[in-house]
Amino acid sequence: MQTTSKTVAVLGNGMVGVTIAKGFASLGYQVIFGTRNPDSDKSREALAAVPAARASSYDYAARAADLVFVALPWAGLQEGLELAGPANLAGKTVIDAVNPLLDFETGSPRLAVGFSDSAGELVQRLLPQARVVKALNSITVGHMIQPKLPDGQPDMFIAGNDKEAKQEVAAILKGFGWRSAIDMGDITASRLLEPLAMLWISYAIQRQHWTHGFSLLGQATAQPA
Repeated sequence: MQTTSKTVAVLGNGMVGVTIAKGFASLGYQVIFGTRNPDSDKSREALAAVPAARASSYDYAARAADLVFVALPWAGLQEGLELAGPANLAGKTVIDAVNPLLDFETGSPRLAVGFSDSAGELVQRLLPQARVVKALNSITVGHMIQPKLPDGQPDMFIAGNDKEAKQEVAAILKGFGWRSAIDMGDITASRLLEPLAMLWISYAIQRQHWTHGFSLLGQATAQPA
């Protein structure tokens, strides 16, 4: 098991937040859930699932963290990041797994933004001094950590403006069990990665099959310029 002295703030304590917190805890990170109400039943359930974790307000978690993972729903994304405080996240790597989905509950999900914008770009605009990396948005929550599929090990596409932050996230993904992190360029590549999540979702809904992932065969050895 990898070990680290770093603290990760997981903003959000739903299924994605809890799963990611377990993954970080397995790598030796100290975990703080950032939430609106640290004393809520939902927070207590999250802490029971990740016993070594703590729960606090968004802003305290953001200040205390070396690294941040955004596990907020699209509808609560902007408010949650504003409560976390852009200044508290300045200079820190922020992993954004948010898909801008509408109408998911109806079985006909669609993207709220696309073509000329993305959730990843919104996160970077809201946190102008943070090092935002889009990742882990194109897989089901059950396979975010140690994704073991019968016919192979999947790859994860990532995007972000900061080279060192992307290298940090690639190392984390390796620790989480991903075959490789495929760097698609700057944060505007989120415009491609978020529709990729829609492809994953469309396949899942059509076939009622929720345990698939993407792999890129014949990968180039060079990274994008």
